[in-house]
Amino acid sequence: MNINYEFQHRLLPDWSYNAPKFFNDLVNEGEKQTLYKAIKSVYDNRKVECPYREDDFSGFHTRLDVDTVAIVLRFPQPEEVPLCYCGLIFLDTNTNRIGYYTMEKGQDPITGQDMQFLCGWGIDGQHQQYGSVYTEKMNFGDIFLIRFFYSVFRDLKNARIPDQLKEENECTSVLQCPACKNRIIFDASKIEDGDALIIFCPACGRIYELRYRNNEYLIENKIQQK
Repeated sequence: MNINYEFQHRLLPDWSYNAPKFFNDLVNEGEKQTLYKAIKSVYDNRKVECPYREDDFSGFHTRLDVDTVAIVLRFPQPEEVPLCYCGLIFLDTNTNRIGYYTMEKGQDPITGQDMQFLCGWGIDGQHQQYGSVYTEKMNFGDIFLIRFFYSVFRDLKNARIPDQLKEENECTSVLQCPACKNRIIFDASKIEDGDALIIFCPACGRIYELRYRNNEYLIENKIQQK
């Protein structure tokens, strides 16, 4: 398997959904540095020289609304199908739901013309395709991609959780922000002992990495958005 393919299509989705530390590193240490450090470690583990430099990667993060954070990950120009031009991670800070999306290099199966595919990897490991366009007819910018995948993520979020978490019930838990004392209500219906999760305080902008152990949420890491 192509190492870069494994990195973009297997490891990054897995880390996005299951490794809060990776999310924190992207925001705290920077997307560029975190991506390069991560892919170099994959090549080093395979005992293969990494063909990329830190400057081949870039990215940024932004808050789209009161409860949605987006991280844009820019990769080196894809050499072959189906490597990615970029990846986007969306976090619903109200419910801890995450989405991982990609813009992939592809080809028209009939004409062989270069195409760009808008896709995503679900938490269940399923690959989804949302649309495509011939490369020479359109170049997707960051704003277009964010708006497109934001609509996909918003529909997915609403389908999963029809009611907003406004108050405590049997499916929610509450964390008091240590910094500003704001009460953060979040979906806890599928959290099991030992799980890690990310919680965002909309009042002060801090992100907390929690670990659920023995019916208690322990703060393992906290950062403040730049």
